[in-house]
Amino acid sequence: MYFPTILVDYILTLSVFTALRISFILLNPLETLHHSSHLWLTAFFFGLRLDLIITFYVVSIIHLTAKLTRLPFIRKAGLFVFLTIAIIFSFIDTHYYKFAKERIGYELFWQLSGNNNIPLTTYFSGYWLSIILILLTGIVLFFTIKKLPSINKKHYWVPTILALCVTFILARGGIRLKPIRTADATLYVSPEYIPYSNNTLLNIIESWSNPMIAPEFIKDNPTTSLTKNFSADTLATYNFVIIVLESFGKEYTGLNRGFTHTYTPFLNSLFSKSIVCHNAYANGLKSVDAVPAIFAGIPKLGPSSFINSSKSISKNSSLFLHLKELNYTSSFFHGADNNSMGFRSFLLSQGLDQYYGINEYPNKKTDYDGHWGIFDQPYFDYVADIISEQKQPFISGIFSLSSHHPYVLPDSLTRKFIKGDIPIHRSVQYTDFALQTFFEKVKTKPWFDNTIFIITADHSGENLLHSYRTPSGKYEVPMILYAPTIFEPNNFRNTVSHIDIPPTILDIVNSPKPINLLGESIFNNSKPRSVFHYDNNTYHSTQDSINIGINGKDVLFHYNKSNDINCLINLSGTDTATEQEFTQNIKQSVANYYYFLSKD
Repeated sequence: MYFPTILVDYILTLSVFTALRISFILLNPLETLHHSSHLWLTAFFFGLRLDLIITFYVVSIIHLTAKLTRLPFIRKAGLFVFLTIAIIFSFIDTHYYKFAKERIGYELFWQLSGNNNIPLTTYFSGYWLSIILILLTGIVLFFTIKKLPSINKKHYWVPTILALCVTFILARGGIRLKPIRTADATLYVSPEYIPYSNNTLLNIIESWSNPMIAPEFIKDNPTTSLTKNFSADTLATYNFVIIVLESFGKEYTGLNRGFTHTYTPFLNSLFSKSIVCHNAYANGLKSVDAVPAIFAGIPKLGPSSFINSSKSISKNSSLFLHLKELNYTSSFFHGADNNSMGFRSFLLSQGLDQYYGINEYPNKKTDYDGHWGIFDQPYFDYVADIISEQKQPFISGIFSLSSHHPYVLPDSLTRKFIKGDIPIHRSVQYTDFALQTFFEKVKTKPWFDNTIFIITADHSGENLLHSYRTPSGKYEVPMILYAPTIFEPNNFRNTVSHIDIPPTILDIVNSPKPINLLGESIFNNSKPRSVFHYDNNTYHSTQDSINIGINGKDVLFHYNKSNDINCLINLSGTDTATEQEFTQNIKQSVANYYYFLSKD
């Protein structure tokens, strides 16, 4: 009996994808005290279904092209190229997940398309073992494909068409109206296992083909008013400096619930002199998610980062635009390449007056870290001088970079800081030291007493504690307002996030006109506060200690962190009233988000 060669190709491809999934699991183990073989098998089986989708389409096209063109070498060559690409991106995804805590999508190409200046040698030196493994795997793959049986010209079309039909039905997920897709993982797979069911290439293709599309479940959900009124008295003309610390997860700081050693002694020293937001969250897991959230009040509530979309260059309700109307000057500092991550083009489109990147820095040769840009300590010193020359009132953004992988420090300061448990710990200490020297300098400036410093992080980095790897825990960041001559120290326990920074600033200055914003001033305690996230095809909301996630209609998880800090007990179905309330709030928030984008 003739066994269709196309089935041989399917089996080989699925075997490669299975091996890549096992590698991903082994290198990114699920940190939980309760492993379930049933949940693992469910995730693995659904992952196999996703593997089959891209396997069917790509392998079928390669196979039929080779047959119809009568060029048999296309089959083996195409199969080798396809699987090599899959292996390379899966290895990238395996390492990327450790930092981003989500699987890669199409935005990876945008990030690598000349928007940063990190040399390839950095990746080669940092991931040399993976590169060797890729090369060895490629060699094994080459000889395996070379030994595959050739197409039997005599017995081809009938068994091949039958194989195509059966595989097509399986790839669609059976006889159903719409084919199965990555987002359907929420219907079958336990939330914490969803990342292990993904197929890297399929995820990239889907995120490329479905940018900024509103989900079906909000179609019948009316939007609520987004208008915020701040004017209470006369205009207050304080200066504002927003400091965004790269990868400064809450776990590294003195706000980490006292579970581990902290690595930010200077930042910790400011807490007793500041308004401290103890329950603060980033609105995304990447730097490109943080900048729109912090400076324009736009969170990431979909599969793609807003800054990568066509909407990003339109004038939104940004902080810079609103303060410009109040005669504020504005500046933004990031010691990386001027086009890094698209910050410059986005912020200038939002009313920013002056962007300072590595091009403007005077001592590039001596202070360049060899990877991302200028070391934090000399760059912060430079920023202090430039800000001092600005016309008041002003708003300035400062984005650090030394606590970004590969965590390079100046040679003269390497021994100043303890190694810590993971590589980022030493870099966090260095940036904290840079922050200290910055404040020692600006305290002598005449504008200091009239300036409010808002210090936060773009997102969390690598985490040791499981409580900071949970659906909500991985978004936790520090957030403080430091202005010792303006504010009395205070501790805020309400849930806040990055998108609350613009309305907070507009509230402080008594902005005179109504403004549409998604966030709320942290000083507005008129209603319970929540933060909303999109993660692994799941929408979820956190309010105080409660974290509930949905896939559009069904509740996937319900955790109470007050007595289950590691989120090990899924309470889904035990409190339907709370779950219904959260579900409605999530739908309302997502509807408001897409309405907001359509209006600005």
